[in-house]
Amino acid sequence: MDLSRILLGENDDFLHESGMVNLDEPIIETLGKPCAPPSSKFDEDIKALRKYVGESDFQTGLTIEITLAELLDIVPRQRRRADAYTTLIKHLKNEFEIELKIIKANEKENFYNRKGQGI
Repeated sequence: MDLSRILLGENDDFLHESGMVNLDEPIIETLGKPCAPPSSKFDEDIKALRKYVGESDFQTGLTIEITLAELLDIVPRQRRRADAYTTLIKHLKNEFEIELKIIKANEKENFYNRKGQGI
């Protein structure tokens, strides 16, 4: 028997003759449990951001501008710096197309104090 014929599946009679494959038994594949959606290490962070922004507003194209102090209250980190959130920012951008911007506290005050903008 030629090895190339075996690899290409042209002749697999040798398997049946040797008893390695039994054609009488059906091949049945079963799964023990239904597959759960893959878990992300950011699930808790995203839940907290959804609660902060609002479930209905948490959509593709959203831009969240937030100070570091506010973000640390919502999504705490051991390292209390903006760079601790870089992977979360990338994940939100790639998976949800949501932009998370960490701004300085005085920038947020200026935004709300501009004429005709803010609350």
